[in-house]
Amino acid sequence: MISAALARAHHLLNQEMLGYLDTVELLTNEHDTDDETVLAVARAEVPRLVAALRATVATHKADPSGDCPACHTTWPCAVIDSAHSYLKDPDSIYSAGPAISSTASVNA
Repeated sequence: MISAALARAHHLLNQEMLGYLDTVELLTNEHDTDDETVLAVARAEVPRLVAALRATVATHKADPSGDCPACHTTWPCAVIDSAHSYLKDPDSIYSAGPAISSTASVNA
């Protein structure tokens, strides 16, 4: 069991990341957002998102024995398996549960 302080820190980090993603999604999907704003947001944020995913993939790679050193499980680990599934079927992210949205209720 983790301490209340550590649980709160995890919650805040999670909320910060999900808030960022919500903002990018909102600014690029809203029908009333002008094309110049969408283009500016996409040019600024897509490289960041790609870099974050690349770094995640690089961190969760198979070692010589076929394990993921980050997760200490057989590769592909749950992180890579999930990321791959979500890239192939992005709509499945929203059926994955409340942890995907920053508006999810968390007891922290």
